[in-house]
Amino acid sequence: MQYAETLARLAEAAGIEPCYWDIFGNRHDTTELDMQALLAALGHPATDEATAAASLEKLETARWGRLLEPVTVLRTTGAQMWTTLTTRPADRDRTFTWVIEQEDGLEMRGEVIPAGLAALEVRDIAGVTHERWNLPLPSHLAYGYHTLRLFDAAGTLLDEGRVIVCPTRCWRPDFVEDGGRAWGIACQLYSVRTAVDWGMGDFSSLRSLAQATGAQGGHVVGINPLHALFPHNPAHASPYSPASRLFLNPLYIDVDAVPELADSTDARSLMADTAFMDRLKAVRGGDLVDYPAVSALKHEILRVLHKAFEALPETHARKQAFADFLDAGGYRLHRFAVFNVLQEDFAGTPWPQWPEEFRNPAGPAVLDVATAQMDRVRYHLWLQFEADRQLGAAADALTTAARGGPVIGLYRDLAVGVDTSGADTWMDPGVYAVGARVGCPPDAFNSHGQDWGLPPLNPLVLRDMGYGPFVEMVRANMRHAGALRMDHAMALQHLYWIPPGVSAMGGTYVSYPMDDLLGILALESHRNCCMVIGEDLGTVPDGFRDRMAEEDILSYRLFYFERYADGLFKRPETYPEQAVATATSHDLHTIVGHWRGWDVQLRHDLGLIPEGASPADDDRARIREREVLLAALKDQGVVPETFGRDPAADEAALRTLVLAIHRFLARSPARLMMVNLDDLALEEAQVNLPGTVDQYPNWRRRLGRTLEAIAADPDFAATADAVRAERAHVPAATKR
Repeated sequence: MQYAETLARLAEAAGIEPCYWDIFGNRHDTTELDMQALLAALGHPATDEATAAASLEKLETARWGRLLEPVTVLRTTGAQMWTTLTTRPADRDRTFTWVIEQEDGLEMRGEVIPAGLAALEVRDIAGVTHERWNLPLPSHLAYGYHTLRLFDAAGTLLDEGRVIVCPTRCWRPDFVEDGGRAWGIACQLYSVRTAVDWGMGDFSSLRSLAQATGAQGGHVVGINPLHALFPHNPAHASPYSPASRLFLNPLYIDVDAVPELADSTDARSLMADTAFMDRLKAVRGGDLVDYPAVSALKHEILRVLHKAFEALPETHARKQAFADFLDAGGYRLHRFAVFNVLQEDFAGTPWPQWPEEFRNPAGPAVLDVATAQMDRVRYHLWLQFEADRQLGAAADALTTAARGGPVIGLYRDLAVGVDTSGADTWMDPGVYAVGARVGCPPDAFNSHGQDWGLPPLNPLVLRDMGYGPFVEMVRANMRHAGALRMDHAMALQHLYWIPPGVSAMGGTYVSYPMDDLLGILALESHRNCCMVIGEDLGTVPDGFRDRMAEEDILSYRLFYFERYADGLFKRPETYPEQAVATATSHDLHTIVGHWRGWDVQLRHDLGLIPEGASPADDDRARIREREVLLAALKDQGVVPETFGRDPAADEAALRTLVLAIHRFLARSPARLMMVNLDDLALEEAQVNLPGTVDQYPNWRRRLGRTLEAIAADPDFAATADAVRAERAHVPAATKR
């Protein structure tokens, strides 16, 4: 019994939740084996009473053994700001000097005697008594990241911690204050086809879509995560399983838009080569993105262009901009470039299997490689420089093309995690709980749950690091963006961890410091003038959406999910104002795919169905769904009463259906409404099928029509006109 109690106390202290309730109303208790496995991943072994007790003592000592908190996150509510001071009884009457160095260099200081402070708690750990006190801070601290230091009477530094002062809620644009509602077009950028692409959508494709959207009165363009993947293994295509969330995928660089191309005779000679052009023609015409072929083509010519860049004089504007970019990127940018070189040298072997001397990014062996392979390192640095420049140009294009009204800009997407063998885990191995994997419990769409294979952030280490990795990640993804979607936003509160050797059905939840993370998100949101969207689908904790609303984080509402318990669709006026409304997502069917039952057939073909389900039952269920869908649309008068329910509807009927759903959504009070480019193109196949790896070509399906053809189609303008008109007459939100 003593071991069970110690294990439970340790699990609670580490944030492991004792149970959870799934969407079906079933309670799942965390087993002792799960606790042991997850505690080991968190760095606190607990295989028996002795190790559990030692880990608990170590954890409590870490929390109580410091004078100052490693980090204190405060919100500017107007009330007194506080942090804590922890001392021993012998120091109760001792005089300490505190100094706050603000981000701008301004210092504030004062003296404090613990006995004169409000006492909070007394704790005995391993026979040592610790007393915790409320330490008041200046009430006029500015927003930002400040350093608090504590000195003794002789001026000796005793401890220091970070103080982060944040707004009370996330940033929102001025048009929101006037009750404005925005709309835009979302795409999976790699899937966008143009007449001149290199086998996949790129930043010039994004610029063209931004121009087309702005010309039609749209305010925002949404995109999939642009995170860096694995150059040595371009077939690893999932943007939600990246190598790094801090840097960009250079395959999105448009070769034709690189400035060095104009004067590079070597590059132009290569592009004139018949064999090279035949390869380009092949990838350009494919129905699927051939990532290995695209990568080979692009890197072959990008290396030539990089040499042309290096030949520029140091006084050239491009070289000066590059130097500024390197200064801003700091040591992480350099380490990321070195990682890519090492990954090439080790033939793609996961970094945990590299020779030990190369697993430390600050070690001498790594520094030697960085020096000896400077040209290769600079190539990867230049790729990030050019990718960032082209992304910025795409973001600017929407503002330039806008025809009036609010302009939000790019709506970027932040994945919930990174690959275990990626650059981020190499640069900060301690902050990731390698061994555990992130996923989600079984639900109506995934009866066996989902295992995303991503190592979770260790919340204990993250706090000890002053939340630095989280800050940098959010900041990097708000760059060139007016809105940021947080994939699986529930991770701000808790995350479903799957222990080693266990399936996705056997996971449990681990808590995160939600208040602190939300504060930082609000601070970065204001600093970057970037709205925040929280993807809150699936198993949502009680009160989570209310908290998001308080923080001014927009909820993510999908048309096909917004229903009552009996399956009927909710009317548009019932959607919340603090939301993004859209038809579907990358993990779901398209509008056409749903209408035709394409997704149902696919799941049966691949065996991705609950036990006992039959094609006939699912076909009947889809017939019923088409009936309630039409009832909702006819109720709003957006389709004629004569519109039939034939799944084999012709193109004209499908266009009517797609337009009707977008008009329906545009009527909602939701602050932002998105039209998916897939639906404008009448795509049937979805881009990703959760629960599959090799059974389905995830993240590779390209649009069947070019962006030029879609934008020139009268239906594109008709959809924009209809959405604009509906958005201009939005009814007040109601609760039902």
